[in-house]
Amino acid sequence: MVRTIFTAAVIAASLAAPVPAQDLGEIVGGVARQYLQQEQDRATFAQAQSQGTRRAYQSYLQQFPDGLYAAQARDQIARLGGGTAAAPANPYDGGGTAGLSRQQRLSIQQRLNALGYSTNGADGNFGPGTRRAIALWQRDRNYAQTGSLSTAQANEILRGTAATTVGRPTQAELADAGTSGPAQAEARLGLSPSQRRAVQAGLTQRGFDTRGIDGIFGQGTRNALAGWQRANDQTATGYLTAAQYQRLAQ
Repeated sequence: MVRTIFTAAVIAASLAAPVPAQDLGEIVGGVARQYLQQEQDRATFAQAQSQGTRRAYQSYLQQFPDGLYAAQARDQIARLGGGTAAAPANPYDGGGTAGLSRQQRLSIQQRLNALGYSTNGADGNFGPGTRRAIALWQRDRNYAQTGSLSTAQANEILRGTAATTVGRPTQAELADAGTSGPAQAEARLGLSPSQRRAVQAGLTQRGFDTRGIDGIFGQGTRNALAGWQRANDQTATGYLTAAQYQRLAQ
């Protein structure tokens, strides 16, 4: 389905008028980014629906104030007895004495991008893209998804952790691991194709490209999983544990 929509968009763009190959590439990239953003919008609203709480819908609006389901989210918040005021102001946007400097905000955006949480640019201003990136970073650390940073969270991002390149275990390493290696531990989970697709969707939503959502854990998925593990200060094996599956497939 995804491939069909993407192909149709490319064909429509190419038939509209002759364009240089470079421009066509930009069109294709724009279509892909738009599709990914819409999928993130749908997934976030679906999660809010599954929780069915005022806070969950407010979290959706904070990430997607003009999203596909913004009106529905506001209706649900009103039905649940809450207001639909705009998301709370980010305490670091004002740059006051208690806030961060522009350079610190820029460093936070650069750090989030390096961790795989796209801010849609790094300019020192915390706009919707940065708020969505912060909310995803918060979710992966079991913080409240406010899209605004506390002082402790800002310091956590700024301190960071040096990202090391950790590849997948070699066949010899897996053989030495016997029945207790990461590949064997993942195999014991017995994940179905639909469960694997849920993991791939979770990784993609967080900004880690799996090169497709097909239920097959190929090299693209392994690389994406290792990147997500590194971003969360875990051993980057490229293989799932039970706890990691629960976080990614929720």
